[in-house]
Amino acid sequence: MKVSKLALAISLAAGSTASNALAQSYGNQQQAQQPPSVPEQTQPNARRRGRQQEQEQPQQPAAPTIPREELALITPINQAVQAQNWEAATAALPAAQAGIQSAYGKFVVGQLQLSIGRGTNNQQMQIQAVEGMIASGGAPEASLPALLGARASFAIQANDWATAETMLTRLTEGPSSTADRLRQLAEVKIRLNKNAEALAIYQRLLQMSETSGQPATEENIKRTLEIATVLRARNEMLPLMQRLLRAYPTAANWQMVLGNFRALSGDETGIALDVRRLMRSAQALARPEDYLEFAGRLTRAGQPGEVKSLLDEGISRGTVPAGDSIARQMLTTANTRIADDQGTLPALRTRAMAAASGRDARIAGDTFYGYGQYAQAAELYRAALQKGGEDANLVNTRLGAALVAANQPAEAQTAFRAVTGDRATLAAFWLLWLERRPS
Repeated sequence: MKVSKLALAISLAAGSTASNALAQSYGNQQQAQQPPSVPEQTQPNARRRGRQQEQEQPQQPAAPTIPREELALITPINQAVQAQNWEAATAALPAAQAGIQSAYGKFVVGQLQLSIGRGTNNQQMQIQAVEGMIASGGAPEASLPALLGARASFAIQANDWATAETMLTRLTEGPSSTADRLRQLAEVKIRLNKNAEALAIYQRLLQMSETSGQPATEENIKRTLEIATVLRARNEMLPLMQRLLRAYPTAANWQMVLGNFRALSGDETGIALDVRRLMRSAQALARPEDYLEFAGRLTRAGQPGEVKSLLDEGISRGTVPAGDSIARQMLTTANTRIADDQGTLPALRTRAMAAASGRDARIAGDTFYGYGQYAQAAELYRAALQKGGEDANLVNTRLGAALVAANQPAEAQTAFRAVTGDRATLAAFWLLWLERRPS
């Protein structure tokens, strides 16, 4: 909004115009000089009853007045403003500012000063006028939100973030607080490096949406998540990620959320691979480097079958350039290893099923998963759980992933719901994706 329009809005919202205020003050004073009314006991009964009924009605608050000596200082300014004689109005302003003592009188002078500032296109005078009306103590209560908002807007235009914060804080503490003003205050606090306070305000906005029964906007959830990410506030980030995906499960949001979750999950090989497997299922590997980084991890983990299927997928989608030298090198290495591996898979399964502990079954399950034999992988993971000796949360995570790939969503949900501890959040993301994945 342009400053001139903003100032006009302030003037209109600030209650009575200056000329109306002056006329009202003159009227009140003349009324005070009228002769006293006839005593009530001498009036006819009908008139007396009418007056009694009037007295029983709720009394309206008295309109503010300006003392006669102050009106004498204000009137020349008002006449000059009405005539748009800005030079005369400006010349008469200092005397009024020095002589006016009443709160409402100061407010009216501020209105006149605002008109002069608008008429002369003097933004600094407009700012001073708004400040004067706020500080006067005579501004009608209904006008304060417009005045505080205007002063905040002037401050934002000048990059005066401290003043903007002060005005917006006052504005959002009262009943006139709105979601737009709260959002504006949060953004100002970010400018002042008060990110924790900004986060609290955005969380308040989300709570307001819940209370009103309206869904929080995608913009507000994402902005809250961005601030939490800057603060590395993991306990706030994870619920926000899930909330965003529940309400707005777009491909772009899955990519963003799981990219952030990947960064949060650390570099431990097991969890790192499993997070990326979820990203692949959710089609959240959006860049060449996403595929290449994942393929590198799989290569180091000894999973050539999964390396090949992953890179073939990236190339077929056009995400990984067909001539990428790193991808070609990893594919060559994987193909050599696959030729040696595939003939040993039946024997690997037999040994794993016969072993006393679950370790061999878990390793065999990983191998079969990598080669896309998901039903066999699920069988081996279940055997690992039954035999024991392995991290049940890790095995259940991979069992769930295998069952998803084998198109057994109900069984996959059972596996993911059994996951606790550090992998519980990853399992929750899998469950969320299963709820919302295309059928």
